[in-house]
Amino acid sequence: MADYLLGGIDFSNITVLDAATGAGNTTLKLATKMAEANGKGKIVSIDINPETFEKAKEKIGELASFVKFVEADLTHMPQIKSGSFDLVVCTATLCALNDRPLRAMRGLAEFHRVLKKGGRLVIGEEYPLPKATKPEEEVQVMHWQLYKSVAELVNGDHWTEIYPEELEFAVKMVGFKEIEWRRFEGEPLRKATMEEWREVMPSMVNQIVDKQTRRVFLNWASKIYRRFREEGGIGPPSYIMKMRK
Repeated sequence: MADYLLGGIDFSNITVLDAATGAGNTTLKLATKMAEANGKGKIVSIDINPETFEKAKEKIGELASFVKFVEADLTHMPQIKSGSFDLVVCTATLCALNDRPLRAMRGLAEFHRVLKKGGRLVIGEEYPLPKATKPEEEVQVMHWQLYKSVAELVNGDHWTEIYPEELEFAVKMVGFKEIEWRRFEGEPLRKATMEEWREVMPSMVNQIVDKQTRRVFLNWASKIYRRFREEGGIGPPSYIMKMRK
């Protein structure tokens, strides 16, 4: 999957938009590729939360010389000139923009605007998994659906995955062409991911007004984590979509 994400791209002298910084994992991959190519290009890493920048700088170390960090909303980037990038890379982010109807479309429109003619957009996303298709996926589905259910009750704010077929339709509407995508199977669930989920859930559940409802959700969270410890599991499938302006 990692090889396919950035495969076939010459990083020796290009401008790249990293959308968005997040934990800095994609930022690191991009900066590493540019360094390996003895690149003279530049990476602009965008995030709506500037607190991510320092952690990303620590992660990429001396490769930070390739990166400029900019605070902005991916659905509205007046700071970024039109037609200024050769490549836009967006991983595990469209689902966050898709918390409201059509907001992801605004992000796609901005990606199209800031790319040069013939520039590339590469998107990496989780494949929606509303129900398990095999036993190994059950823990992932239960823990993610429980999180979404609680989020809906307390503030209605959660990520919403996009099926690749629907994303392909959306990017065509925005004006992209030469679209191709590939699906990848899920990897084993990481202990750190599940432990973070277990820590976050009680604080979210305790925002629910009804005491009995809180008790039910907390019990379910305990059962799901216990099942993970006993059986493990795999994460959802993912996909990578590539296209040109």
